[in-house]
Amino acid sequence: MKTPSFVEEKSDPPVLDLGEIRLRPLRPGDEHALFEYMTDARVLEHTSIPLVDLETLAAGVERDIAAYAAGTSCRWALALDDRLIGICGFNNWSFVHEHAELAYDLSPSHWGRGYMRRAVTAALHWAFETGFNRVHAFVMTSNARSIAVLESRGFTREGTLREFRLARGTPRDFHVYSLLRRDFRRPPGLLGAARIGAS
Repeated sequence: MKTPSFVEEKSDPPVLDLGEIRLRPLRPGDEHALFEYMTDARVLEHTSIPLVDLETLAAGVERDIAAYAAGTSCRWALALDDRLIGICGFNNWSFVHEHAELAYDLSPSHWGRGYMRRAVTAALHWAFETGFNRVHAFVMTSNARSIAVLESRGFTREGTLREFRLARGTPRDFHVYSLLRRDFRRPPGLLGAARIGAS
């Protein structure tokens, strides 16, 4: 596959405009909105996210920004009125093998509105149009909300990885899900006419 244009240009990834929400590049300062929900027990409960502080999150945002130019990953801020309410994108990928790992999280104050399903659809559309053939995700077996998002987008459960990751010191089982480019179906009207804008 071809290297994504933003990697070749060493620039930010594109903005994916989804109406009242959009996927935009992360930027310094986003750690404050992240901290508001990354310290919420409802977010931590079914993930392997470690306990964090503001300094750690700020360093993570800087790493994600550096990864854009390095071409090692692409994690967008999911924004409402330009304020970060979640993250959606790819933790890592392989241009040689044409696969990417999808990951996402969302502030509980915005659960149940369909925002993440729309964001995931947009990220998948971008990935498959870019040239990836496979997108996979790892989800804790107890994370019913995340499982519902993946299955609603057509992902197939491939199996269960026993004690795959430590969740704050406790080994937890994770399902692995995947979606191939040939199986991707954009739900009519969900993404709508998503516009790819300049970053």
